Amino acid sequence: MSAHSVALGDVAGVVFLVIVALAVALIAGRLRFPYTLALVLVGLALGFFRVLPNFQFNPELVLFIFLPALLFEGAWNLNVKALLADWRVILLLAVPGLLLSLFVIAVVVHWGAGLPFLVALLLGTIISPTDPIAVLSLLKQLGMPARLRTIIDGESLFNDGVGAAAFAVVLGLLLLSIGAGGALAGLSSAAIVLKALWLFLGGPLVGFIVGFIVSRAVRRVDDHLIETAVTFSVAYGVYVLGEVLGTSGLLAVVCAALVLGNYGREIGMSRRTRYAVDDVWEFTGYLANSLLFLLLGHQIGATNLASQLPLIAWAVVAVFAGRALMIYLFIPLHNLAARLRTPSGGHAERGQGRFAPIPHVWRALILFSGLRGALSLALALSLPDTVPQRTTIELAVFGVVLVTLLGQGIGLRFLLPRWPRTAPPSA
Repeated sequence: MSAHSVALGDVAGVVFLVIVALAVALIAGRLRFPYTLALVLVGLALGFFRVLPNFQFNPELVLFIFLPALLFEGAWNLNVKALLADWRVILLLAVPGLLLSLFVIAVVVHWGAGLPFLVALLLGTIISPTDPIAVLSLLKQLGMPARLRTIIDGESLFNDGVGAAAFAVVLGLLLLSIGAGGALAGLSSAAIVLKALWLFLGGPLVGFIVGFIVSRAVRRVDDHLIETAVTFSVAYGVYVLGEVLGTSGLLAVVCAALVLGNYGREIGMSRRTRYAVDDVWEFTGYLANSLLFLLLGHQIGATNLASQLPLIAWAVVAVFAGRALMIYLFIPLHNLAARLRTPSGGHAERGQGRFAPIPHVWRALILFSGLRGALSLALALSLPDTVPQRTTIELAVFGVVLVTLLGQGIGLRFLLPRWPRTAPPSA
């Protein structure tokens, strides 16, 4: 088969998926069913019946094409003032919370399923980052508080980068332990620690610097087409720059988008440009989400999960236990600090201040918002062949993604309409 016919087949496959996504959107809208979850279900059917037998879920494509666009679009539209009002709880959930979660997952899977601890820890890094796209659209559709959506969105934006950085460190340690080399080969213990710190801290630093420089530069331009192109250059360019510098490209994208979407938008973009950029990124996010959730379902539907059901069951239990522990440990700690800092009767206790407690009734929603998705699948599929039990890890990840997306996602669809929209101030 010629290269021309292969390329034409790929294009035809993409066009087919876009048409399917449009049809699903129309039907899901009429049924008031979450659009992204409907896409996963249709993707499962496409994969199970081998409708697109030659269409593969390419992890490099996801990591370079989809994720930078989705993270940039999410951070671009995130209000920094709202984010800063809850930065403490977001930081607690996205960094120590994620690290606690992946450790709990490793312990449970190691003890319950018998995986070697480093392999179980690697699995923990893959299935710890959250993908709340389906949840956020549902929260917005049902009129849930904007602050709740900001906390869930902010946690996910940052824990993707933290999870990817943790994945790189643990994968390097695992390859070292079996003598397979890797990115950490030849490094001392101190050098490995510094490398880990650079992975976690370098990405935000690179993103903030690039975002600030570009924000100042666009002040000299007054052309909405050029400035829209600049935002795309930043979304993908800062990801590549972060990877070249050996740090987290995903965290770099998030931080660059936050700076450009708030500071740069205000000082350097006209009203026409802001509307144009918003519209273009809204469409880009919609298209990327549609294709990505279809591909997620297609990849899982084409896989035989039955051979690893015990491991998948342990992994699902571990994921839920890890998230429950982080939510019910760090949110009460945050609330305690908020009450100690704010005098009785102060604004924070009325939920209006910059250090306000998180309402008690939100904890369960934040717990069940921990769906897993594209990043987990991309990391699993990017594992080198030298990783022990690589296929086992992949199947476990597929199972966890499927259960959390459909189980928690559909469950929230029926629970949220009955959930309280407001909470007592003292909650």
